[in-house]
Amino acid sequence: MRSLSILAIGLAAVLVACRSEGHTLPGSGEDSFMQLGRRVYQNYCATCHQPNGQGVPGIYPPLTPNEWVQGDKGRLIRLVLHGAQGEMRVGEEVYNNVMTAHDFLTDEQIAAVLTYIRQHFGNQAAAVSPEEVAAVRAASRQREPWDPAVLWEQTGIPEAEETSEH
Repeated sequence: MRSLSILAIGLAAVLVACRSEGHTLPGSGEDSFMQLGRRVYQNYCATCHQPNGQGVPGIYPPLTPNEWVQGDKGRLIRLVLHGAQGEMRVGEEVYNNVMTAHDFLTDEQIAAVLTYIRQHFGNQAAAVSPEEVAAVRAASRQREPWDPAVLWEQTGIPEAEETSEH
């Protein structure tokens, strides 16, 4: 009976440790990468884009299915890394605000939040990997927020030796 109690206490400790570290248990439905994306979204994105991804009409664009979110991964990574300032068309609406650069986030955090966004709020786009974020970051020469019209032309994930970006 005592060994059964020790086993139960040990299992409870493992469950608590997994939950406190942000890990999920097999069969829990959401993996740790997606949990990280959700946490990053809640901490850095939800204030402007709202918890439901609907944005604020005329001020902050929605993250619901649109060409920026579901489109080219390289462009979206650049947007998060360096931010944007100026007129940006999202669907039929034009926004003219500033998106803050998030280059202080790790490659894993950016990949996780972009994967979260690209697979939530009605989006069904491919995941973003930390390696893709690292490749864009390494090749980037951008030091200011993007002009959205210029950013729109910046597509793809650069090869490791490519360094011709602005």
